[in-house]
Order: sequence, then C-alpha cells, then structure tokens
Amino acid sequence: MNDHETRTNEDIERLAGELHERVRALNHATQGSPGLSEPAAAYTVLGNLAQTSFRLAQTAEQIDAFLTRELDADRLGHDRGDDPIPAVTAAHNALGRATEHAADLGESLRRAASALAPVHAVDDGEEPSLDQHAVANLSEGEEPQVGPASEDFPKTISEVLPNPTPAEDVPPELRSPPQPPSPRRGR
Repeated sequence: MNDHETRTNEDIERLAGELHERVRALNHATQGSPGLSEPAAAYTVLGNLAQTSFRLAQTAEQIDAFLTRELDADRLGHDRGDDPIPAVTAAHNALGRATEHAADLGESLRRAASALAPVHAVDDGEEPSLDQHAVANLSEGEEPQVGPASEDFPKTISEVLPNPTPAEDVPPELRSPPQPPSPRRGR
C-alpha cells in the first residue's frame, strides 16, 4: 500500500497486526545463535527501534485525535447505552501516557544507539582497545564479582511501580468528573 491509496479500517488493522508479527520475528532473530554478530547491526536495529517508538507515539496521538473528533461530532455511542465520554476520557488519558512512554522509549533507544556508534567488531589478529586499567585488573586473575541481581535490585518492578487503580474500584464520590479530551499537539 502506498501513500496515495485509500486506507480502510481493515488496512489499518492489518498493518498493526503485521507490526506485531514483525516485532515477534525480530525477537526471534536476535535471540541466540546466529542472531546478531556485528555491533553495527545492533546500532542499526536500535536506531530503527527508536524511530519506530517515536512513530508509535505519533500513532497514539492520531488515534486520540480521531476519538476526540468523533466524540465532538456526536458520532460515538456506548454498547451499554452509557455516555461514551468516560470511556473516551479513559482512553485519552491512557493514550497520553502511551505517547509519553513511547517517546521516552524512543529516546532511550536513540541514546543506546549513540553509545554504540564508536564500537566495532574486532577482526582476527586485531588487538581490542580496552582501558589499560581494566586490562590490568583482568590479567591479575581476579575473580569477577558476580552475584544474584537481587542483591543490587531487592524489589521487583511490580513492587516499585504503583498499581494503577481501575476506575471501577474507586468510589463514585472520589472520582473526578469526566472531561472531554482535548487533542495533544506540538510535541
């Protein structure tokens, strides 16, 4: 499909499904042998993942803008006959967080790629360029200090991050009244 073709909902759904499958294939390809064999390939993959993350942020914003347009035009209903504003507001808030997380992920992947920029594979016979202090420590036969990760990270991610409270668990008197979402622009 090129940019000049008419896109249908089915085309958009298919693209999202293909993205999922492509990431699954990438995960399989980078796992174990033969997998990655060159730092330059890791650099390229990280750069492409960063761009994908930034584009996912844009996709989330565009879906949010679509929902806002449809809500403003009174073209949204609710399967249970309820007002669609609370559901669209919840989606708006979640999409806002997703946009921020995708942008943060993209930035982190970009930084990882930048850190790898000067790294290259060592050809047979080429001396690796290691920090002389690190080489001295390694050559003295010291055992590396390896311990369980739990010593450095005593809590799991779920223990550190707060659990989001579903709206159904919050008493109605403590809930904020739903506000129609406003589109986010100009990131």
